[in-house]
Amino acid sequence: MKIKILFTAIAMMLAMSSLHSQTTTSEGAEATPTQAEEQAAEAGRGSVSRATFTTAIVDDEPTDYRSEIENTVPVVYFYAELDGMAGQTAIHRWKFGDKVMADAKIAVKSPRFPAWSSNKMPPESTGLWIVEVLNGKGEVISTHYLNYIPPL
Repeated sequence: MKIKILFTAIAMMLAMSSLHSQTTTSEGAEATPTQAEEQAAEAGRGSVSRATFTTAIVDDEPTDYRSEIENTVPVVYFYAELDGMAGQTAIHRWKFGDKVMADAKIAVKSPRFPAWSSNKMPPESTGLWIVEVLNGKGEVISTHYLNYIPPL
């Protein structure tokens, strides 16, 4: 009897979780109130669709896609496409260790907005660098890592 009750409870939980994970489409399928609330919250939060560290920006695009850069490069750029953040001020927060090295404020002007910031890199600051992307509410919506290394 206990096994049958346990099996029934598991089956009900699985059925409920599959209902909750269904997505809506733009073809007119109706969202449940919970999904609509989640979508509204996510829309205000924003997201990052493409991001990279690079050694240069040309014609609003990164010239290379890097996760590791030698410390002979004096300036490093961080590029990110910001989605769903029009009207907000985003921040690229550059960190080395647990210290904030720079906050680059970016006025987001369109629903999908290419944005970049640069940082003058002290050659002695080799190791892991982090750029956090913050939305207008100050929430971290994306985190990216760069290994700044001495020449091989």
